[in-house]
Amino acid sequence: MKSKTPNARTITPLVGVLAAAVTLMAFPAAAAANPPQPDAPVTGGLPLVNTNEKIGPGIGLQHVKALDQRGWYDAQFLTVDLSNHAVSTDLLTSGPVASGGPLSVAANKAGAVAGVNGEFFDIGGSNAALGGEIQNGQLVKTADIGGRQHVGVSQDGIAQLVDLTVDSTANFAGADHKVLSINAANGAGVPADGLIAFTAAWGTYSRNRGLSGVDASRIAEVVVSGGKVVSVAPNGPAGSGAIPEDGFALVGRDAAATALRELHPGDPVTLKYSLSNDVTKKMKFALGNGGTIVSGGKVAPGLDTSIAPRTALGFKDGGRTLILATWDGPGGTGKGGVGIDKEARDLAALGVETAVNLDGGGSTTMVARALGATEATVRNVPSDGHERNDPNGVGVFVAPGDGKLHQLVIKPAEGGTSSDGGVKVFPGLHRALVAQGVDDHEAPVAVDPESVRWNSRGASVKSGVLAAPARASGAVSVTAGVGHTGALMKVDVLGKLDSVELSASRLSIADTTPEAAVTVSVTGRDDQGYTAPIDPTDLTLDYDHSVVDVQPFAGKLKVTPLKAAGTILTMSVSGRSVQLPITVGVQTVSAYDFSDDVLARWRNNSTAATTFSKDPDGLRIDFAAMRNVGIAAASVASRVTVPGQPLRVRLRIKSSIAVPSGLTYLGYSDANGKGTGVYGTALVASDDWQYATFTLPAGTAFPISISGFQGINTNTAEQHAGTFILNRIEADVPTSVELPAQPALRADRLVSPDGSLEHGAGTWNFASLSDVQFTADNPNLTQVATAALRRIRQAKPDLVILNGDITDRGLPQDLALARQVLTDAGCDLIPVGQEPAENSTPDPRTGKLPCYYVPGNHESYGLNNTQSDLSAFKAEFGQPYRTFDHKGTRFILLASSLGTLRGTAWDQLPMMQKALDEAERDPSVHNVVVAAHHPVDDPAETKSSQLGDRDEVQLVEKLLTDFRDDSGKGAVMFGSHAQVASVHRVEGVPYVVLPSSGKDPYGTPDRGGFTGWVNWSVNSDRNADQQWLEADVRAFAQSVTLNAPEKLDLNKTAQLSGSIVQPQGVSTGTRVVPLQYPMSVHWSGSSNLAIGSGAAAIVEARRAGKAAILDPQTRTLTALRPGSVTVTVTSDSMRQYTDDTSLAPITTSKTIQVGPAVPAGRSDEH
Repeated sequence: MKSKTPNARTITPLVGVLAAAVTLMAFPAAAAANPPQPDAPVTGGLPLVNTNEKIGPGIGLQHVKALDQRGWYDAQFLTVDLSNHAVSTDLLTSGPVASGGPLSVAANKAGAVAGVNGEFFDIGGSNAALGGEIQNGQLVKTADIGGRQHVGVSQDGIAQLVDLTVDSTANFAGADHKVLSINAANGAGVPADGLIAFTAAWGTYSRNRGLSGVDASRIAEVVVSGGKVVSVAPNGPAGSGAIPEDGFALVGRDAAATALRELHPGDPVTLKYSLSNDVTKKMKFALGNGGTIVSGGKVAPGLDTSIAPRTALGFKDGGRTLILATWDGPGGTGKGGVGIDKEARDLAALGVETAVNLDGGGSTTMVARALGATEATVRNVPSDGHERNDPNGVGVFVAPGDGKLHQLVIKPAEGGTSSDGGVKVFPGLHRALVAQGVDDHEAPVAVDPESVRWNSRGASVKSGVLAAPARASGAVSVTAGVGHTGALMKVDVLGKLDSVELSASRLSIADTTPEAAVTVSVTGRDDQGYTAPIDPTDLTLDYDHSVVDVQPFAGKLKVTPLKAAGTILTMSVSGRSVQLPITVGVQTVSAYDFSDDVLARWRNNSTAATTFSKDPDGLRIDFAAMRNVGIAAASVASRVTVPGQPLRVRLRIKSSIAVPSGLTYLGYSDANGKGTGVYGTALVASDDWQYATFTLPAGTAFPISISGFQGINTNTAEQHAGTFILNRIEADVPTSVELPAQPALRADRLVSPDGSLEHGAGTWNFASLSDVQFTADNPNLTQVATAALRRIRQAKPDLVILNGDITDRGLPQDLALARQVLTDAGCDLIPVGQEPAENSTPDPRTGKLPCYYVPGNHESYGLNNTQSDLSAFKAEFGQPYRTFDHKGTRFILLASSLGTLRGTAWDQLPMMQKALDEAERDPSVHNVVVAAHHPVDDPAETKSSQLGDRDEVQLVEKLLTDFRDDSGKGAVMFGSHAQVASVHRVEGVPYVVLPSSGKDPYGTPDRGGFTGWVNWSVNSDRNADQQWLEADVRAFAQSVTLNAPEKLDLNKTAQLSGSIVQPQGVSTGTRVVPLQYPMSVHWSGSSNLAIGSGAAAIVEARRAGKAAILDPQTRTLTALRPGSVTVTVTSDSMRQYTDDTSLAPITTSKTIQVGPAVPAGRSDEH
């Protein structure tokens, strides 16, 4: 575990050959002579992944996944030292020329350690490569007529561009006849009078591919075996099927066909062909390409800039170093990659002197064999979702070594690698390790597990299973040895296990067959948010063994169904547990078919008026272009009840318009009467029936009743007039099982339980407010903003972060109103570049506070709440992102209005990276606060209110974790939008969702669904492992209720409870919120009441003679000595602001008699 400061907490991959951190010992001298791995390309972008992996002697693979202004690209750079005598290259093929297959199959069949796909090919036809092919020094085929550029590697290991011109003739009837191609598909056509040839290498595909559309009378073919004609076909089309191994076929058009018709079986015919260029005759392999993109180390001009997966071959060092590279995106056709211009810039940045473009798109594939493994595997993400059947590729080979053990490789057993590629374990738990061996050429060598000597410093290890110390954290060393060969690995021991998470929240298995078995991974998290897999052997399981069988499998749990029934699988480890509902057997039921009086049952629920009509297939809706189109039940009785505990609900629909994924919406009420909804799958514009599918959250209270449906498109340009026909509502209903109760929220120490914040040297305060959501047309909620900011000013923070959706719309009049309201309430709206001095404190006499406005999604909305842009916001408030420092805290404010950071403003991401890099080195910066309107993660299971690009989320999380681990300085990120007060931690960094301040929250009141604001305290003297930041989460109230006993016996305890009723804006409301986390409950009381947590607080209260002590974390009141104590709860009010008296808080008190009553004349306070 590396650390740049004494207090830094880091999980760091060590020097090694795998993504999992490994350090090898006793490397042979040849390994040390390998060329160094290249750094990340210097052509822009922020890397999420940048790893180096040793594949073999002189062979290294660098993986770079990065985000740049045009989107994500995922690149693999395979560097091959061709001067290493153990290394060679050759063409990979699936077999016959006119065929194709997965690259991984071809590589493993040939024994290659790595490779990429090759030349463009006759896709949809013969599958033959367009260019020529030399394999193992032998010419296999020529290019299609018209020619191609070619590249390859010579027999002596020099990569180079080559001329694959071929001299070819057929001799028959006493004359030589020019042959235009050998084994070429010629999809562009064979010219008039042309003669082409095919050998057995072609395969069985039709030889007529280049003569499609040519009249059969103009085509002739002869087949030759042993130098003699065996058949003559005087008319086309040309034939198919196998060609004799000692023969060939000639196919002619026009004059060439006439000449072939003169031949008869038994006539002598010869075919001669050879490479024209003497240099090319010395090639080990060669193949065609799509053109030179780097020449002389310079990027070629005029290259294609369109985004697509790409493959390239480049070389440098006079051809002695070969670089094979691929670029793709997140996956899926059309979903990422790079332009050929960037492909070329990346290669030039790596020092490549010459590079060519190979086939891309769905063909782009990189395979490589991990050191110690026996097979090459796909390393990129093919955009077709699977490997394409390519005709050829470039393979890298390692000559057989001596077969003796020269190196050991330690890695985690399958399933034991953490999500960041590290090797981690919790105190007292286990991590299974394996030792693999390689020979002098780094080829795999079998290692007998019984022969491995395991040892550990700081822990125990037996048969490769590490047992972490129970009361320690940090790094432990593990060694493995066989004979004189050894290896070392460092394993990071995290903090105490704090929570357990599963890869699935519910399992529903359709069939009772072994083939239907599913696996579940179990992950632990410590109190800082660092994660590691939980080994199945550390789990205690409890479940109905007659329903399923659960066994360890590849580091996970394999659940095999036994009978149609349900059970709850409870997994316990280190005092923590988690439950998984499992059902076996699923039925699809029809809940409703729109065959009743649909015009009475359903009403319009769209942005504007629509036309309903009864259709033979159901309910027809005709509509103009608008944002939302949908229906709602006309009454409670009209809702559709869905039986059982459905996993998914589907709406069968015809749609003439497209609706993006995540923007179909199903509204429903649960068993508690709570109205909610879930977003579903996309719709395509089609005349066919299709399904919008909605997966219900695991914690849903069943049964549910469906109240409505909408198709939504927030992009104005994509909104079109059209028609929906709603036909049927279906549900996948599993066997019922009694679902476990939703676990109570686990309090995070970031939130002060009683609102008490530190004051004094090194501390200062700021406030956050968001989601008020007023407009010029509906300004009522401006009163909330006014009252909230007036109240915030009473807390005397140094500044306020306005974290988006202050307005509900982003028209100029809305934003002008926002400026007026905020300014009148005391905000000094700070333009970018005009921030106050770093160590300044606002003067309360001015009645102004510095306010920093972060735009939300609603600040980018236009008319009818359709997605627009931030042009009006920029005109009113300036640049929507920035960084600034205040009293040792660096603030990084980001605009996420369009749902992603890159999509909203690319420049802010490099700004963030630079700000973090500089903050790490700057001793005056003690911690970092990042704010964006969209949170990285929506606490609700629907996950509908969060940053949309999940790779971008990983990048943000990586940047913050790397900063925290490398600097030892604290980092936190705020979001809003989801309107549920929440804190969760990811790899050492807390991520906070702020409560809504005006708009009705989405979440339930007992789980953070309340309105309010947050007062923050920063302690600049504390590092990331300490409590450097604390939140006073203040909820708005119109009344407070406190439940407490009238009497409490000495040394007894009672748990207090209560709730607040929240206003609706500044008017009377009905939302009841319990006095519990994540609200900070402001407790106070009489002077003989102590408030504190823990045993030490109780001891101190007794010493001070207090009658009782209240633990604000547990709301437990403990009686200490006789007396009468008063307990008070105070909460912020939310009334229309008139003067400071309207800001008076809401309070309530209870008096509790502790022990016997105090005699008259004696005081009960001490």
